[in-house]
Formats: sequence, structure tokens, C-alpha cells
Amino acid sequence: MRVIFKMSSSKRLVQIVAWLAVAAWMIFIFCMSNQVAEQSGEISKTTTQILFERFFSGFDELTEEQQTELVLDAEYAVRKAAHISEYFILSALVITALLFNRLNPLKRSITAVSISIIYAATDEIHQLFVLGRSGKFTDVLVDSIGIITAAALYLLITYIIKRRKKRNFG
Repeated sequence: MRVIFKMSSSKRLVQIVAWLAVAAWMIFIFCMSNQVAEQSGEISKTTTQILFERFFSGFDELTEEQQTELVLDAEYAVRKAAHISEYFILSALVITALLFNRLNPLKRSITAVSISIIYAATDEIHQLFVLGRSGKFTDVLVDSIGIITAAALYLLITYIIKRRKKRNFG
């Protein structure tokens, strides 16, 4: 006899919202990647400038030339940190959406990592068609750092919770 997994309507609604969040985040990533090189570069410079102004004392005491040099030197790291962050969030959202499926945590993580890496690869292909942008395999690798970190964190948290339950009730 086969048992069919039925989900209450409120759980189904939460699942739909979770997948809508995944789709919304993918659209956000697509929009960021759809910016021409000049626009994307300007956002990176502005973001880096703001980070220095907010978090590094003495930045405003540097000459304008020194500030510009510092911002340009740090811009690459900020861009890569943005990649890692974007895809960490995507992976976490996919894991959350998959919580409603009957997958064990490892399979859930592998599925989320697979979906997220495939999206990262297609996003780089998309950038080949955007003025001044280029699709880079190395960016998929950088994105994968965020993706795998989110999955590993989820597995670690799941393991700790399971171990505590076992200790408390076992």
C-alpha cells in the first residue's frame, strides 16, 4: 500500500512563498548581471567607497587620490564578496524551499547546491550577451563558495540539533 504525503493548505502556502522567494532572488541576480559593464562597475566602486567611509576610520583624512586608489584596489574583493553573498543567499533560499520535500538533509543540500550551481553557470552564460560583460568559469567557482558554505552551514546546524535531541531524549 502506498502512502501519499499530504500537506496542509497552510504548509502548501508557505512552500509556495518559499519557492517565490527563490524565484525573486534569481530575478534579482539576473537583473544585477544584466547591467552593462559601466553601470556594474560604478555600483561596485560606489559600494566600496561607502564601505570604506562607514567602516574604516581615517578614510576621510586621506587625499582624494589616495581614497580613489584604495577603492580601486579593494573593488575586486568587494565584487567577489558580492558574488559569494548572492549565491549563499540563493542556496539558503533553495534549502528552505526544499524543507517541504521528503528529502534527508544531505540530499536536500546536494539538490540545493546543484540547482544553485546550475543557475550560477547559466547566469555567466547570460553575461556573455550583456554589453561589456563576460561570462567567467572562475565566477561560477566563486559563486560556489557561497553556495557550498550555505549548504555546509545547514548540514552543521541540522547535525547539532539532531545530536542535542538525541542527548536530551536518547
